[in-house]
Amino acid sequence: MLRLSGVALFLIVSLLISAAVVPITLLPSRPPAEVEQEASGFRDLLSIPPLATAGVLLVGLAIGGFWGMGPNFAQRIGLDVGGISAFMAAVLGGTLVLQWPLGWLSDRVPRNLVIAGAALGSAVAAVGVAMAAEAPLPVLLAAGAFFGGFGVPIYSLCVAVANDELPANQLLGTARGLLLLNGVGAAVGPLIGGIAMNVAGPSGLFLCAALLLAGLAVLAFLRRRTDRKHETMSTRCPHTPLITLSLAAMLQQQDSELARDRRPPR
Repeated sequence: MLRLSGVALFLIVSLLISAAVVPITLLPSRPPAEVEQEASGFRDLLSIPPLATAGVLLVGLAIGGFWGMGPNFAQRIGLDVGGISAFMAAVLGGTLVLQWPLGWLSDRVPRNLVIAGAALGSAVAAVGVAMAAEAPLPVLLAAGAFFGGFGVPIYSLCVAVANDELPANQLLGTARGLLLLNGVGAAVGPLIGGIAMNVAGPSGLFLCAALLLAGLAVLAFLRRRTDRKHETMSTRCPHTPLITLSLAAMLQQQDSELARDRRPPR
């Protein structure tokens, strides 16, 4: 049986990524639509919905603390290298599975309710992880999957809340500010998580995350629903991939040709 080790695994991943780019580069494309962007500073984040700013900060503290101290938590509860890897992979696997359903749901019901439900679900899962520290590994992995599946997508949902109430020329600057705010939370999160672990033991990391996420759930639930003021087509966003624009152009050209063929002869 062939066994791969060393740099071979990285080379295989690199080849797969390169192969995935080929179909995109072969499609016809055109430059993305240009949208004039207004410069926005960190203070401008105060003018957008508080749920967006508070949400990205709180989820940065909670999830950032996990990314920084999660392996240490797994090691301190007695998991070996394989168990630590499985635990971290379970969190990522839950994120992969649940991010699309949450995004789909947030386009059909008020986003604040989706954020509240996701934050509450992640908080409950965090408590489950803390209680499953001495449970069988499958139980711990399941709790970790729900923690990541509900918690990680909250950042994107909070950005969507801000985008709902902003014109197109302010989206990019606001996104930069929210990303910076989330990064601040992700940088401070491991420090707070480490202090919680020193006070309450390894489970303190997830109990602290549960407290932060529960606070976010309350904030999201109490937020009044606002109508989405700005409808933005995906093909007009400055960050839209070229493949989306290319397909849109191809479909428009096809519709034009069909309409021309259907015209009665003069």
